[in-house]
Amino acid sequence: MLAGEIVRYLAVWGIIGAFLFSLFVIFVFRSRLVYTSRKEDGLLKEKIPLAGYLTSGGFLVLIVVFLVAANYFGLYQKGYPLNFWSLFALNFSLYLILFLFDSLVIDGLVLGYWRPAFLQLPAAMGGESMREHILKSIPVGIVFGVIICLVCSAASIYFFD
Repeated sequence: MLAGEIVRYLAVWGIIGAFLFSLFVIFVFRSRLVYTSRKEDGLLKEKIPLAGYLTSGGFLVLIVVFLVAANYFGLYQKGYPLNFWSLFALNFSLYLILFLFDSLVIDGLVLGYWRPAFLQLPAAMGGESMREHILKSIPVGIVFGVIICLVCSAASIYFFD
């Protein structure tokens, strides 16, 4: 792949992912599913009930499905032959784009600063709690991102090569 093709792939799938992620955030806040694993301030509960694990696990599955779909429709269907590590690098780059979108735009700007009424945010969830949430999620998000991208890359190589 040429540099321009890589940038185009990451831009297109980053925009698609950000849009889908935004829809997911609206859904979990409006349905109040976000509070199955989080407290009113947005931080994780100390004891997470089964519904919280199912919601979080479902979200991880959606990330895997999205990355594998991006691999298929954005790479394999267009005939880009990639080895495992090249695919992993693309997956991790796309994951980092979405992780930054979540941390900076969703958590920092939307939840911490803008606080739109349609999300029905509790008063406890504000700039300070979102800052703490972002700082705590950086190391966890990167470690989980590596694992998720390893799985997605292996699955894509297995199913599409």
